[in-house]
Amino acid sequence: DYGHGLFLSRKEANDWFLVKMAHENGYLIIAMDWRGMSKYDLPVIVKALMTQPTLIEAMRDNLIQGYSNKLALQHFAKNGLLAMPWMQFGSLSSNTAQSPNSGTAAEPSMIFYGISQGGILGSGYVALLGETKLIDRAILGVPGTPFALVMSRSSDFVMYNKLMLFNYYTNRHVRVFISMLQMAFDSVGASGHLATPIAQHSKTDDSIPRVLLQAGLGDTQVNSLAAELLSRAYGASVLPGNPRKDVFGLSVEQPANSTYDGPRSALTEILYKDDMASLPKTNIAPKRRNRVHLCVRLDSNLERQVVEFINKGKIIDPCANGACIKRRARC
Repeated sequence: DYGHGLFLSRKEANDWFLVKMAHENGYLIIAMDWRGMSKYDLPVIVKALMTQPTLIEAMRDNLIQGYSNKLALQHFAKNGLLAMPWMQFGSLSSNTAQSPNSGTAAEPSMIFYGISQGGILGSGYVALLGETKLIDRAILGVPGTPFALVMSRSSDFVMYNKLMLFNYYTNRHVRVFISMLQMAFDSVGASGHLATPIAQHSKTDDSIPRVLLQAGLGDTQVNSLAAELLSRAYGASVLPGNPRKDVFGLSVEQPANSTYDGPRSALTEILYKDDMASLPKTNIAPKRRNRVHLCVRLDSNLERQVVEFINKGKIIDPCANGACIKRRARC
């Protein structure tokens, strides 16, 4: 189940690296437009920012509807999709799929993979599903929380700020509005109302699916501080090869081996040294984008980690021997 980026659509599931991964490993990708943050919701959001702030409640309600829509899709995928006549292949039963490793029939794993806004909303979505068991594991690419931090420290905020200044006198008013916006978004975020069930269950039982988080140090669109905050909400760990081992609130745990699947949830970061050094040192948004946000999902080492997590449920360390330290994001 793929979660698309900000103001995009389900067509993003056709991106070449996803199609390649699916083809090589026998995955079936499902996706839908994420109600509340798809390209079709852009008029409502622009109106809320420019002229009618009370529409933030509609924005939140649309996101809740989007969660409901995706939950229905996930339920169908798990309980009805493979039973459809057009999903019958040879002698395989309607409740099984071809294992990419053994070539035999196996119960398919249900994986959520969200990137950027798909990872931000996906963190709340995965927590919300909780004990439904509709999702076995989740991968959150370049995610973050809370939304107010992600928004105001993003290079995209330069545009949003200009829109809001049509409706407000100063940036102080803009900050007040963003804080009010966050109160609405708390109900759909992994660091808001959903943080309590995550904290209670993420390390003690299987009520919350295992989560793999991947982020880029030097990202101008979703600040890595927001990704690390989300990792703390999930009780995640970092692996020994991670460029930053002193992430506040995250312990260092060993990766998977032949007898151990690795930590329940883990954060993996790639350090792009030049891009990291160019970020503002104060609490302001970067003025220009770099390629970190894109390059994280295309990195071959992190792709290998994703595939291992999907296929075998193992969290490996792709950063051994400095593999996750790079000079600059080039992809």
